[in-house]
Amino acid sequence: MDEVDGMGAGDRSGMSELIQMIKKSKVPIICICNDRASQKMKSLNQYCMDLRYRRPTKLVIAKRAVEIGRREGMDVEMNAAEAMAESCGNDIRQVLNSMQMWSCGKRTAGGGGGKATGISYRDLKERQNEINKDEVLRVSMFDACRQIVEGSRNLSGADSKAVNASLMKRTDAFFVDYMLMGLMVHQNYLKVCGGQFQNAKVKGTEDDQVDALNQMYEATEAMSDFGMVEENLRGGDQNWALLPLCSVLAVKVGHHAGGPNGGMLGGYPEFAGWLGKNSSRGKKVRLLQELRRHMNYKVSADASELRMNYLPIMRQQFEQLLFDKDGARVSEAIALMDEYGLDRDDIFENFDEFTFNSKELKGKKFSDLDSKSKAAFTRAYNAMAHKAQALVAEQGAEKTGRKKGGNGSGGGEAAELDVVDDDKAAGGESEDDGDEDNVEELKKKFLKKGRKSGGGKGKGKAAASKTKGKGKAAAPKTKGKGKKK
Repeated sequence: MDEVDGMGAGDRSGMSELIQMIKKSKVPIICICNDRASQKMKSLNQYCMDLRYRRPTKLVIAKRAVEIGRREGMDVEMNAAEAMAESCGNDIRQVLNSMQMWSCGKRTAGGGGGKATGISYRDLKERQNEINKDEVLRVSMFDACRQIVEGSRNLSGADSKAVNASLMKRTDAFFVDYMLMGLMVHQNYLKVCGGQFQNAKVKGTEDDQVDALNQMYEATEAMSDFGMVEENLRGGDQNWALLPLCSVLAVKVGHHAGGPNGGMLGGYPEFAGWLGKNSSRGKKVRLLQELRRHMNYKVSADASELRMNYLPIMRQQFEQLLFDKDGARVSEAIALMDEYGLDRDDIFENFDEFTFNSKELKGKKFSDLDSKSKAAFTRAYNAMAHKAQALVAEQGAEKTGRKKGGNGSGGGEAAELDVVDDDKAAGGESEDDGDEDNVEELKKKFLKKGRKSGGGKGKGKAAASKTKGKGKAAAPKTKGKGKKK
């Protein structure tokens, strides 16, 4: 069973079924996974013998490649085999594939057929780009972000070919994950700028510090340009032809952040924090719209006005009522809630989401209210009806109900009562008609029973006693039938 760490991706109960197969099977089942520490593997680990394998080193692969080449008639140098294994990322299959391509190319160049020639280190360096495994495929998103934000490193005095190769390498790193790479660069480029400024402060010259600040300004401007281009790329007409321009602008951010000689990103690159902030923002916008819908019966304000002008004052009022030193003033708090159409969740959950980060302005959280006060509040709140319990009442419409019975003084009320009484009278008449129909049906049933059974008096009398309460005409007819039979 290969890739068992991915069994929970699309199916259900796949891992438990595999465990049951392992318990019942007499044939060993080999389970292969890439991520041994995955959370999905915890249930399977206790039913398996753990055999861990590591990627072989280039020396081990090189020795085996030399042996395979000798058996296939190829003379492979040891240093060439090590360089080949390193260029292929220690991938045995890629090494064997490269050796096969090399031998086929040599035979073709030699006129076809014949014996394959050897692989020397010099020949390998000349043809390395033809057999090399793409290095970008082995780069993770975090390593690619590091390459971009650190800029061009170790290129002082290099020729134009090396500079262009470095530029293309960093541009390709953007496409490791172009959906998130812009956010990753935005999260980490200021760290590189900060390191450059600290190095300038250590040197002690003001000119170096000014240069570091200018580099930070240029990097921020390039990041702003990237945001504008990406907005045109993803929004509106979705002009995806701008994607190469986005990659170049991301590289430009790293070029200015790292400076002419490249910078250094201390520690591991951070994941994009914008995603979490945007999720929190969406949640608060949704809660603010909910509060606005609850309060629009009393308050006429948009979301921003409600957040800036109403909520801070209302929060202060509820804090004074619920956190009073003499005890929570529950009745006054509930009266204020009913006046604005708020419910219990709005006070104890939603209001806590709209607090200021400043220590001077940050108030108490309603969720921290002591349990005794909360219980008293809940009992008092549940003992009465509230505007927030129905959407119709929230929006200001009055409930209208049908009046049942009673004497009315007004003409409209009397008319409504007359309609109700007529309905009741009509209903009573229909019930009487239904009773008469039921009696007739019972008569027919007893007549059929009497004919089929051919019984005597006992059955006739029993039928008469059953139908006695329903109608007077039923008794003599059934009795007569009984006597005749």
